[in-house]
Amino acid sequence: MSINYVVTKKVDKTKGEVKVRYYATTRAMQKKPVDSSQIAMQLAERSSLQDGDVMSVLTQLSGIIAGHLHEGRTVSIDGLGNFFPTISSEGVEKPEECTADKVWVARIGFKAAPAFLKKVRIKTKFISIQLQEGRKAAAKKKKKAAEAGNEK
Repeated sequence: MSINYVVTKKVDKTKGEVKVRYYATTRAMQKKPVDSSQIAMQLAERSSLQDGDVMSVLTQLSGIIAGHLHEGRTVSIDGLGNFFPTISSEGVEKPEECTADKVWVARIGFKAAPAFLKKVRIKTKFISIQLQEGRKAAAKKKKKAAEAGNEK
């Protein structure tokens, strides 16, 4: 399997000069997400648990993690990585104006464990959506030209 990507242009204005750079990004249409039932089935195949048992654990896991994050704690899962809350607030003019009622959890961060990241990196392949579409368009154009030549 592979990860689809597109190349996007970004302008770098640091150090007083404008540089145009191109980067691979995953904004391209991605494949259908894997859901909990698929994960449960795969875990059941690799363990002595039944699908329903694994599904129950997965359902309870999100609530348990959320409870710890709610307390401001980082949740570390061996072999996977760390989940942690990130916060933000309204902009204020004075530090004392930044009160608790102006603060919220902006998102949940995840930092992959090094071994987990290595597993993902080793087997990952990439496919440029732009190159694939360009090749398909060129092939269509060539086919139409050939068909037009045969009609004469």
